Amino acid sequence: MDSNSFTDEEFQNRFVELKSYGDDHVIHVIEDLILLKIVATGSVFIEKKFIRSCGKLGHIENVVVDSGARGMQLGINVVGFLVDHARLTGCYKVILDCGEDNRAFYEKCGFKQKEIQMVKYFI
Repeated sequence: MDSNSFTDEEFQNRFVELKSYGDDHVIHVIEDLILLKIVATGSVFIEKKFIRSCGKLGHIENVVVDSGARGMQLGINVVGFLVDHARLTGCYKVILDCGEDNRAFYEKCGFKQKEIQMVKYFI
């Protein structure tokens, strides 16, 4: 099994888990109702902090648009929805990580570069 595959049971278990987080973890999906497939998606999770008077911080992740649906502003729609969700749940800011090849897109969505990203993988 590769790193992008999972069983139906694993999917159902993860779905139930994520659903239990309510507004603290939201996945926005755009479906093509003619082709009956997901053409764009992204998620935001809300981190509760002690700083900023016990403030909240939104993390946007996994924004993807199907290659056949690009150019239709779906990515901007997804990011806008996720940003609005973070704002409406009281976040003082929303952040995301991206590659240099996606920088211009996120700048169009109102983001600016700040600092650098570091990562350590366990698998």
